[in-house]
Amino acid sequence: MENKTGKYFKYAIGEIVLVVIGILIALSINNWNEKRKESLKEQAMLKRLEKEFISNRDQLIDKVQFRNGVIKNGSQLLNYYDQPESITRDSIIYLIGTIIPSTYDPIQNDLVSSGNIEILKNEELKQLLVNWSTDVIQLQEVEQMALRHYEQSISGYTNEIGIQRDIAHAFWNSVPEILLEFRQVTNPIPGKTKLKNKTKNELLSDSKLEGIVAWSLNLNMFNNQESATLMKRINHILQVLDSQIKK
Repeated sequence: MENKTGKYFKYAIGEIVLVVIGILIALSINNWNEKRKESLKEQAMLKRLEKEFISNRDQLIDKVQFRNGVIKNGSQLLNYYDQPESITRDSIIYLIGTIIPSTYDPIQNDLVSSGNIEILKNEELKQLLVNWSTDVIQLQEVEQMALRHYEQSISGYTNEIGIQRDIAHAFWNSVPEILLEFRQVTNPIPGKTKLKNKTKNELLSDSKLEGIVAWSLNLNMFNNQESATLMKRINHILQVLDSQIKK
């Protein structure tokens, strides 16, 4: 009886051990499957982020290039104030019309606000994404300064001195150059004003207009400096993303 009891006892322990091992194996497989799912989800998120930030970088490049054109035209116009004999009235009107603001509107995801950012394992990447909204806001704040300057000073003053129709006419003549897709556009302004208007010499002796152009040039250069800083942030984020995406 003692031998039989000992055998049954050993058998029972063996059964328990096998059950425990089975449970541990099942848990291990389950954990592996969960980690695999999390890894796939993270990789999908990383690839989506990469596409978003490539798009954000491309848009920022376009905005910088556009502002470079504004800066070039503004500088050229200021030079004509110093050498008025080398420009026509139509050229002055055209250059004033090109001094328009440009604003950056990147793709903004909800990873931080939704808490999904915790899926990402790289702590540096998480911190960069947390700071991203603040970095964008910093640029957008100086862009708003340029936008207010355009609305309150440039647009308001050119309308006050009676050259707004001529500017609009010149703008629509050149608008194909700034469209996303180049195409011919019919000018909705039938022609330049027939009313009494500012002459070339009057425009180039207008110190207020000169100051407005100079300040617009200043704001656009400031915006591009901030854009250069943001471009570094984007490139850094893309580098970290590239290091985390499995090839």
